[in-house]
Order: sequence, then structure tokens, then C-alpha cells
Amino acid sequence: MAVRRRSIGHDPLGESEIMKEFYRPSTTSTSMGKSEKGAIFPSQNGEPNPADLVKATFYLAPDDIISLEELQLSVRKREGRKANKSELIREAISLLIKSYEK
Repeated sequence: MAVRRRSIGHDPLGESEIMKEFYRPSTTSTSMGKSEKGAIFPSQNGEPNPADLVKATFYLAPDDIISLEELQLSVRKREGRKANKSELIREAISLLIKSYEK
């Protein structure tokens, strides 16, 4: 009985660095990586991986909520995408931390 051979002797994608990164993204990837201080950088869609986030509850004044919702609407008008409140709060905290580090 003859042994069937593949038309190609090896799998060209099996050794590809692109395929390794696709199926096993490196931990140093900038699309979902972390900075030296541990800040989460957003992925291509603007959202970090939910597994990297910790749920926190904060009490805000009604005026702060209104301002946050207005900011959310302005981001939608300017960028054509919905910015969720968590994303905006993370950005605000990041800016606050940077201002205190100076």
C-alpha cells in the first residue's frame, strides 16, 4: 500500500511568526499591553480586556453625572463611536495621576 504524501512537504503557516502571534499573543503586545506602571492601554477598539479590569463603585454628584453624559455624547459626535462611561473615567483618572506625578 502506498503512503499518501501531501502536495507540500511542510505546513508553511505552521512555522510562521504571524500565526504564533495570532494564536498566542505575546504579553509584550502594545495592543493590550501594560505600561511599566501597570496602566492598561486600550486595544484597537478602545477597550481593555475585561479580565484586566477591576469593578469599583463610586458616588458622584448629579452634576458630575450630567457632565459625564454630555462628554459621552460629544465623543460620539466627534469620533462617531460610543464611549462608555468606564472608558471616560479611566481616561480622567489617568490624566489626574499624570498631573500629580509632575
